[in-house]
Amino acid sequence: MSKGFSEFTLSAIKSQEEGIELVEKLFDVAEPDAVYSEPVTSGDYTVITACEVSVGMGFGYGFGGGTTPEPVGDAAESEDTPPQQGAGIGGGGGGGGGAAGRPVAVITIGPDGVRVEPVVDPTKIVLALCTTLGSMFMMMRRMRKASKR
Repeated sequence: MSKGFSEFTLSAIKSQEEGIELVEKLFDVAEPDAVYSEPVTSGDYTVITACEVSVGMGFGYGFGGGTTPEPVGDAAESEDTPPQQGAGIGGGGGGGGGAAGRPVAVITIGPDGVRVEPVVDPTKIVLALCTTLGSMFMMMRRMRKASKR
């Protein structure tokens, strides 16, 4: 086995370890501390916010190698043929991720008990409505086209 291949394999292992560290950091975001805020107390009341936390990530890595045969016959003598290289290996990888959170409820603890009130996000409701209406419109259009055939 060539020296280049073993160096390349060692660098691949290092890259995979870095990818695993990235995954661990992203999932640290989903800890309970990220979901529930620190309690805020004012008089007899304590308020805690609850959040929805979304984490997404992806990474990949690949490598390969190959050889290029030496040109034979007329191809070896042609000026149009670029110079050929010998065996080689190459590879690459990449990854990324992100996390997002948004409040979904407010928990209030007071003398009259515990109340949980949802946090309504009008933007999300409007987007869901637009998506639903758009999907319905597209399906009705397809059904109308199919019935004309």
